[in-house]
Amino acid sequence: MSRSYELEIVEEYELLGEKRYRLRIKGTSIYLNVAADNPEKAFEKAIKMINDMRLDALVEVIKKEGQSAE
Repeated sequence: MSRSYELEIVEEYELLGEKRYRLRIKGTSIYLNVAADNPEKAFEKAIKMINDMRLDALVEVIKKEGQSAE
């Protein structure tokens, strides 16, 4: 499943010589940490993680609950 998610980079840091990015799925409190050479690769890896972990269904539920609370 290839959906487009609104992700934002919250933090960029280096750990043990490896460049890492902390991304948040907008509209949620879900954060993903990935190792990547650049922001584009970080977004790709984060989207792959979302799909691999099947977080897409959870994200939809969270967004629907947020909309119904408004």
